[in-house]
Amino acid sequence: MIQSDNLIQISIGFARSLFSLVIYFTLVLPVTQAQSNIHGKIVDSIGKPIPNANVLLLNFADSVLVKGLLSSEDGQYSFENIKTGRYTISATHTGNNPAYSPHFEVTDKQENIDMGIMKLNETPITLSNVAVTAKKPLYERKIDRLQINVAASIVLAGTTALDVLERSPGIRVDRMNNSISINGKGGVIVMINGKRNYMEISALVQMLAAMPSGNIERIEVITTPPANYDAQGDAGIINIILKSNGQYGTNGTYSVSAGYTRGFDGNGNFTFNHRTNKINLFGNYSFYGSTSGQTNYNYRAVVYQGDLKENYSETNRDPIVHQHNIQAGIDYEINKKSIIGVLATGYYRSWDMVATNYAQVSTNGRLDTSATVINNELHITGNVGINLNWQHNFKENEKLTFNVDYLHYHDDNPSDYTNSYYGSDGSFLYDEKMESTKVTPLELWIAAGDYSKKLSKKADLEAGVKGTLSSFENEVLVRSLDQNNWETDSALSGVQNLKESIGAAYVSLSVQVTKKTSAKFGLRYEYTSTNLRSETKQDLVDRQYGNLFPSLFLMHSIDDNNAINFSYSKRIWRPGFFVLAPYVIFYDPKTFFTGNPALQPSITDAFDASYTYKNKMVTLSYSFTADPITQFYKIDEATNRMIMAYMNASNNEFIGLSLSLPFQATKWWNMQNTLSGSWQKVNTFYKEEVQRKYTSLYAYSTQSFVLHKNYFFEVSGYFSSGGGWGLGEWKPMGSLDLGIQKKFPEKKSDLRLSVRNILNTQDYINTTSVPDQNLYLRNSGNWSNINFSFTFTHSFGNDKVKAKRQRTTGAEEEQGRAN
Repeated sequence: MIQSDNLIQISIGFARSLFSLVIYFTLVLPVTQAQSNIHGKIVDSIGKPIPNANVLLLNFADSVLVKGLLSSEDGQYSFENIKTGRYTISATHTGNNPAYSPHFEVTDKQENIDMGIMKLNETPITLSNVAVTAKKPLYERKIDRLQINVAASIVLAGTTALDVLERSPGIRVDRMNNSISINGKGGVIVMINGKRNYMEISALVQMLAAMPSGNIERIEVITTPPANYDAQGDAGIINIILKSNGQYGTNGTYSVSAGYTRGFDGNGNFTFNHRTNKINLFGNYSFYGSTSGQTNYNYRAVVYQGDLKENYSETNRDPIVHQHNIQAGIDYEINKKSIIGVLATGYYRSWDMVATNYAQVSTNGRLDTSATVINNELHITGNVGINLNWQHNFKENEKLTFNVDYLHYHDDNPSDYTNSYYGSDGSFLYDEKMESTKVTPLELWIAAGDYSKKLSKKADLEAGVKGTLSSFENEVLVRSLDQNNWETDSALSGVQNLKESIGAAYVSLSVQVTKKTSAKFGLRYEYTSTNLRSETKQDLVDRQYGNLFPSLFLMHSIDDNNAINFSYSKRIWRPGFFVLAPYVIFYDPKTFFTGNPALQPSITDAFDASYTYKNKMVTLSYSFTADPITQFYKIDEATNRMIMAYMNASNNEFIGLSLSLPFQATKWWNMQNTLSGSWQKVNTFYKEEVQRKYTSLYAYSTQSFVLHKNYFFEVSGYFSSGGGWGLGEWKPMGSLDLGIQKKFPEKKSDLRLSVRNILNTQDYINTTSVPDQNLYLRNSGNWSNINFSFTFTHSFGNDKVKAKRQRTTGAEEEQGRAN
């Protein structure tokens, strides 16, 4: 124990030292070499500016890439902080021949170099004649986030968003309890295309389990979000970016997948984009269907009056699941400076399940009673949203956007149970019939305005205001059949109503401190008013509070190959709507889930420091959370009933170290390796105070091979040593996956075959053990065995049309707190 505490103190000391070193480099280290800015403009054959052209700055001697960017809407580009040397510039754009500038030299006497106009001439070669072989790495570490390029992986084809998250460092998916955590913290915000998802966490996890990966471009894991994001979410943000069509004209893509694991799985997705003059239409649709079975095992033990009471249950589920996601929008260009748009989104999921459950109760190792439970459950969730968006560009570097959003969610979850009880000798005792229903509508109105302006060559300003009004009604009914009469259980039934308003304002300033050092400072203020009431009691929760949330990002480039970053942000995790309500949901005859109106918000201070050498990165993270919200179990030893809820622990301290190590072994062999380790200390309680310390190791490796022209092979795998959240501890798990891909460039198509979980090692096991306080639980589950899937993707249409604009909406952070 002494050695462990010493190691922890050393780690904390190392973290503080590295943070001090980062600040020293970013604020003190002088510039040792003069640097210049290089700018110019990209136009087409008739002199019209080309937006989104790929502009690359290359070393003249060996053509090695120095920097790359996309041209702006008016064709402009600018490379900043370029050291002395000889260079050339290349420019490319779909439908045009590439162009190269004459080579030129940057000296220490030059500050601004104007490259003038570079013209791209249209090429008669269509996209079907071009094979694009460049590939992004699966994992990319950015200054404030981990980026997972889902489309870059062969083996992730045909999977779901939840499968991708399971294979991501620092993320723990709990399919048994339908929860997601980052670095051992459960305050996770999930966003789709920057729009937060306001759903109950169980429904949200199920939605991600049915979201085809083929419709996902990338996933961003943001542990220290800047001030323009809402402060909600103490663990951070998971932002899922769906694929969009990045071309001009009428075009799109579609893909279909089919596979088998413990049943058949299939999904498909479709995207389109159409533009004529000032109008742009765009959208995407995805579908998922599954008949894969699930198995759960649960065990708990308590001692009551000197007797050992043991409960064991086994659940075998046979669900039929189908899910639909749709997004469609239109943009209209009023003039060269103003654009208005409408965006509509929709989601529908149906879970229709028959489950056979077996449960038994034993005393001192001898069977007392057993029960067979036949459970029929229908769970329908859905939402619709509408966004009105207006954007005005005052001039090139000054912009104002305004959004109004309306979001409506609905959750309908009726279930019925037939419980048959048997004695210790197996003789039938009696039947019990029960029904439960849960209906939850949720509505939100959001208005937001954001302003950005370039104050000078070295300073950029962002500011904004936002208001959110939300209301929900949660109606739970539990009743049992007694002599042909249905009787309502008033202790387990009820109706709760919640109204909440949040007002926010933020300001953010980005500054180029020196030619090598940049900084971003942000401050956000949020004021929250929450009122929760039931049919029998007013003001179950009645809170008003305001908080300031600062953020800081520093980046220092030592030279072309070495850079260091530092970030800090303060976050809040407000209790979700549904976990505040004091209703009780029936799981089985001895297990219940309830809300907790006494839950308080938790506050997290998070720090990240990273060092980058070329494309390798090491990141050190530290966070401290006050009053973290964790899962809680309470067992009534006399009745042998267990109630699950959420509670505030005392605090949570986390230290993590991660390495991103990509390598290009040969022209035909590329590898991406991610290693991470963490330590956390949780101060919580059961009957009395409990301190938990968890260590965790995670490793992921992807090996990609070019077998032959248009043939590719991939081997990947991950291993997690386990970890913990609250009182619960996770056991090790992992997966080994294989994939092969055949591209058909002339037909703009590709075919992928993947085999996942080859060793069948993705069992979920969680234990909670506090022997001195009479608590022991063990939960395990299996959702997939070896998984086989085929995926076919095809692109169609004109490849020379303008893309839909990049846009944000006022609900970017709103759709997720219902967990």
